[in-house]
Amino acid sequence: MRTRGAFILCILSTSVCLPVRAQEVVLRAAVAAGGASPAGAPQLGWSVGQPSSATYATGSHLVTAGVQQPEGVLVTLNIRSLLDGPYRSENGLMHDSLRAAGLLPASEPYTGLGFSATPLAAGESLTTGALLVDGPDAIVDWVWVELRDAQDPQWLVANRAALLQRDGDVVAMDGSSALRITALPGSYHVAVHHRNHLPVVTAQPIALGTTGTVIDLADGTVAPFGTDALRNRDNKWLQWAGDVNGDGLVKYTGQDNDRDPILQAIGGVVPTAVATGYSAEDVNLDGTVKYTGQDNDRDPVLQTIGGVVPTNVRTQQVP
Repeated sequence: MRTRGAFILCILSTSVCLPVRAQEVVLRAAVAAGGASPAGAPQLGWSVGQPSSATYATGSHLVTAGVQQPEGVLVTLNIRSLLDGPYRSENGLMHDSLRAAGLLPASEPYTGLGFSATPLAAGESLTTGALLVDGPDAIVDWVWVELRDAQDPQWLVANRAALLQRDGDVVAMDGSSALRITALPGSYHVAVHHRNHLPVVTAQPIALGTTGTVIDLADGTVAPFGTDALRNRDNKWLQWAGDVNGDGLVKYTGQDNDRDPILQAIGGVVPTAVATGYSAEDVNLDGTVKYTGQDNDRDPVLQTIGGVVPTNVRTQQVP
């Protein structure tokens, strides 16, 4: 609250009014929930996290009152994870074909796909310049990061969208800064989701604080929850590709399999047809959907289930 001259200062939470005379008074308040000024007074309403202000004029006096929620406590994560679909053995990096082709959406796709967003997590967008970087730090795609309860990883505590670099670093909306999530410092199971790869979550809770905690899921130093949760290639650990329909299973045949949507995406009749765009059927994230031929999107589905028995099923290991 800023004001000049004589005025009455009312503390709304206690209904106490005091006469004040000063050149300037600055009141900073952190409120735990929403509220409103009393009936009959100049109206000021607010909700959690929402700045609000109102001005009251009488004679030569002008009073402006305001509520500004401070930023919540943020924990910082330095996560590294690799996706099998765009990974290339020749350089140990993922490719960034979606970025290079201008196909990456400006806003996160996950809440639109049905992912449950905690408050302040939904609708995040890229900042200017996030997609201009090339090389190992170029952006591959959007991912979705979750903090889960230390005692029971089935319970979601916080989440947010993030960006994935070619070298596996998970970063914030500017494409380079460490990821920060609104949560109290403490220990959490950390999960990484991708729209057509099986998710992964840490086997043990990780202590997180305001300084960056390194969580490298790609080099084997951080164990994942479950059995065979990641694919090993070139002594690196990668998230399994091929969950095209996003049901937590990778299936090549049978009901709700992940192969048929690829064929349907190219028209469902001519197997050599090609479709382009940003879609879940693009398993290798090269910007095209192909059912046959080099770099097709059907083969990774078969490889994920073992490459031999087409009726095998691979199940996500995130509870």
